[in-house]
Amino acid sequence: MASSSGQNKVIHPVPEDPSLLRLQNIHVSEHIWDGQDHPILKFPLDLPLITALVERWRPETHTFHLPPSECTITLQDISVLLGLRIDGRPVIAPIRGNYDDIVEESLGIRPSRADFVGSFLKTSWLDQHFTHVAMHAQNPLQITRFARAYMLRLFGSFMLSDHSSSRISVRYLLLLEDFAVTGEYSWGSTILGFLYGELYMATNIDKHDLGGMAALLVMWACDKFPVLAPGNPPHTRVHLPYATRWLANQRNRKGRKDISYYRYKFDILSHEKIIWQPYSIDLINALPPICREGMDLWRAVVPLPDALHDMTLRGKTIENWQEKLRDVLDIWERRRDWV
Repeated sequence: MASSSGQNKVIHPVPEDPSLLRLQNIHVSEHIWDGQDHPILKFPLDLPLITALVERWRPETHTFHLPPSECTITLQDISVLLGLRIDGRPVIAPIRGNYDDIVEESLGIRPSRADFVGSFLKTSWLDQHFTHVAMHAQNPLQITRFARAYMLRLFGSFMLSDHSSSRISVRYLLLLEDFAVTGEYSWGSTILGFLYGELYMATNIDKHDLGGMAALLVMWACDKFPVLAPGNPPHTRVHLPYATRWLANQRNRKGRKDISYYRYKFDILSHEKIIWQPYSIDLINALPPICREGMDLWRAVVPLPDALHDMTLRGKTIENWQEKLRDVLDIWERRRDWV
């Protein structure tokens, strides 16, 4: 969306190539260029920063469009920052049983129908039964159930959250039956793909919220754009993923700048102000082994199936996703062919 004429750089309100950026008519940037205010998105963390990033996101290319060039969150960022597996099994829950049966089998307590919103379990029910682990977990089975409840909350309220903090999809429990198998799933690529989908929806003019791991956006931006970062804290916990260096700073940050500040910073951003390769070889080698697993996939050049963004779980209580996503899963199985 940026071009240059002589020595003057001009940011145009419309894409130069509408055949590629096909979603401009519903993109938030169209709204802003028409002179209408874009409300700050509703989620915790640095709201103005994430809102400014959303305004720069193009779902057609899965990249942030900035004056000097494009950039995006990649599998390398997931590995280095979060230490989550980017290789392994695709995250697809099997089809089985009623939701109350699934909860009872996994957690040992049967919720009532009032504890559900469709196929989603209310987080208040989890809080009621699985908050004080020391008081209730007296044997290995109880500890396992508490661990499942904790991971269910982690997936549904943080890593793969939808637009509600009050309910969580029961489907994740089907992926937590055997922890050895749970560890084989590619949770990192799932989080990245889920965030891409949430960014797509957030760019719509009519949307005012964002799901997915929004904290990842802030930490990634701080590494990629030092002019936006609250300092440059050292990575002292070398046994933990790289993102842990931002934890103390994020607790004190709380969005001290407003949206106009971040818009201006992105508008004047130059090529040399972007850290294109924020992770040195020495840094990567010093991180835990999980942060280096699947490094060859960091270089994969894969298709951009943006049409999948319109595919959701809403209203689909029984779907054979293995069959429905056969073509996409075939690409996943051949993922190293794209390196």
